[in-house]
Amino acid sequence: MVKRIYKTVLVLFLLGTTSCSDALNSTTDTTAELEFMEPMTSALMSLESNEASGNGIFILNWSALNPRFLKDNENKLGLAMAIGFDEQVSFKPPYHTSTVDMGSVRIESAQGESVGLSKQSSRFSGEHTVYSHRSFGPFSNESSLSYQADAEYTISTTGSETFPALNLKATTPEKQVSIVTPSSNRMENHSGGVELSWDAVSGKPVAIHIRPSFNPKEGEKPGKFNREDSEMILLEDQNGTYTISGETLSEIADRTGAHTLHISVGQLHVNDVESGGQTYRVIMRSSDHLRVDLD
Repeated sequence: MVKRIYKTVLVLFLLGTTSCSDALNSTTDTTAELEFMEPMTSALMSLESNEASGNGIFILNWSALNPRFLKDNENKLGLAMAIGFDEQVSFKPPYHTSTVDMGSVRIESAQGESVGLSKQSSRFSGEHTVYSHRSFGPFSNESSLSYQADAEYTISTTGSETFPALNLKATTPEKQVSIVTPSSNRMENHSGGVELSWDAVSGKPVAIHIRPSFNPKEGEKPGKFNREDSEMILLEDQNGTYTISGETLSEIADRTGAHTLHISVGQLHVNDVESGGQTYRVIMRSSDHLRVDLD
């Protein structure tokens, strides 16, 4: 089954950006409408059949969104985010409750790497606290979280008056999403449709996100990440292939005035972990990306 979501609003594009503080620029000004996940994760979460609820969400994301941000030995950037709630909530977004102080939050990879997350307060309301890589880019010394297939990662919090100390274990999927064709991550002077094929975990849905591309020059910050004119295609029964029609690309380009479009293919792997009688969700997302310069 294919579902299409038009004019997706990118509310908090926290993962895979140059700066989380720059990304916190939603047009939303009411706390009831805040989304704490970037759109692809939120869209794929909507397909989850498990109606579980709990008190915290941890997101690990591996993406090749901008190759300039990668170190020499990396092919995807590994970032993380965490939010804790002041009450039990459904794990499916959106979330209509305040987030809380979790103490210190760390992610440890199977190789023993340890990445600390920074506590940030949403600019919309002091009631909302988000943990994430605060800044990540070509001039940052922060560590990327490496990926190892079928490996156990550890997530720990020191806790606070409103959130418990945790030591959670979650296992990565057997593979990351990778676009097979087109073989290059950039198509120049392109016209017509795009025939995509990818390698991913079989039996799990895949999302394809098409939006105007941001392409900041070296040393410049990207513009706002609020893109009202984008399209999300959800493939519940994906077989590793999909053709994006030339009409779809032209419609987005005409609507936005963009000459370059950004196509992402991504997939989720969800772990629900019990601790102290409560449930916590660990979401692992991988995505691969294609830039299309239109003729």
